[in-house]
Amino acid sequence: MEVVTSFEGLVQVVAAVMTGPSAETFRTLVTGWVLAPRRTLIGMVRASGTERHHAAFHRLFAAARWSIDQAGLAVFDLMTGRRTNVFLTVDDTLLPRFGLKIFGTGMHRDPVLSSRSHVVTRWGHCWVVLCVVIESRRVPGKRFSLPVLSRLYLNKSAAKKWQRAYHKKNDLMLQMVVLLERHVAKSDQTLHLLGDSAFTAPTVLAQLPASVHITGRVGSNVRIHQAPPQRRQGQVGRPRLRGDRLPTPQKMLQEKGLRRLTLKLYERSIYRVRVATQVGRFYKATDREVLVIAVEHLRGGRGIEVFYTTDLEADVETVLTRYSWRWTIEVTFHDTKTHLGITQPQNRTTLAARRTAAMGFLLYSLIVWWHETAREQPARPLRPWPHKPGPSFADMLAALRTETLQNKSKTYFSTPTISPGVKKFIDQLTTLVSLAT
Repeated sequence: MEVVTSFEGLVQVVAAVMTGPSAETFRTLVTGWVLAPRRTLIGMVRASGTERHHAAFHRLFAAARWSIDQAGLAVFDLMTGRRTNVFLTVDDTLLPRFGLKIFGTGMHRDPVLSSRSHVVTRWGHCWVVLCVVIESRRVPGKRFSLPVLSRLYLNKSAAKKWQRAYHKKNDLMLQMVVLLERHVAKSDQTLHLLGDSAFTAPTVLAQLPASVHITGRVGSNVRIHQAPPQRRQGQVGRPRLRGDRLPTPQKMLQEKGLRRLTLKLYERSIYRVRVATQVGRFYKATDREVLVIAVEHLRGGRGIEVFYTTDLEADVETVLTRYSWRWTIEVTFHDTKTHLGITQPQNRTTLAARRTAAMGFLLYSLIVWWHETAREQPARPLRPWPHKPGPSFADMLAALRTETLQNKSKTYFSTPTISPGVKKFIDQLTTLVSLAT
């Protein structure tokens, strides 16, 4: 795939899956999405400066014939065209909504306001999002999770209300992984999924395609077995599914003389741990061998954690480092809600509800990819904090707004008769708009 050197070119990658009129509407809407202080659909239309009726933009999400999955796969190809190992992160997030007539809404646990002992529920949409992990080219070691596919989760009450089949969050995740696995089947790319215990339980591992690697977490009392023994000649009866049982992670850590490590994870945090490893198979996933890593923290309140991976050749440090990349998806959720306002559109119909937030996730991917690959200089920090590890997403968005407004200024204010005072005033307005949230 040829290198795209402008944000307009990146937007065209997504617009290519649409018809000509829909693509033009989409490009106008993206401009409004970037510039608007409030990301309702009407707010985007006003910020874009178009004179077209707002019904055309509502129609883009509610009725136009294009596939949000195909748009996501186009973004996936854009970001992973030359990569052999593609790391994926997956998680779910809550987008609050208001109103009873919005498709797919229901009561969901709010992970931000809830704790282990206190659960807070909110009315809205729950999205399962699959992202590609990329490393920043400007700040080595810093990584981003860039969304490519997403699914709207309907709880049992919402599925019954809207007369849809109920699917668990894991089922939605498996749908997206299988879609990606089929998409890269003819290439030399290998997918590697990173997720927490909710999305990497042994029951999920048993359903995952064999070509997809996985690194995740399990409970400290998980049952581990050896591979089933070879059948003897003439042996009758049903073949064994499991071999002898191996020690649980809790018993693994009871041994003496275990290896101690000092790890730097999550870009800055330092952890001192003792680890125990063994290779086996989970009770509920008998077909795949995994490397189980039991970790006991020597300080702090994290206690015992258990990780596993299907990449048997990876060492302990590599596995734990890869798992730490999963946290970047939480940063993605924060930035898309705070700076792109994907919680603000209140589209009601089925297609519009499934497409609008999903397009907001893809727009986040395009903005980060534009900053990392197409922009010549890194974005100037809005707030120059000491020891800030590179530009934040707010800095990238402000830089994109500034560039968009400068391009518009060249179109409408390019005559030499404009006085220096007016040019200075335009520059001040451009700066103020770039800082809008």
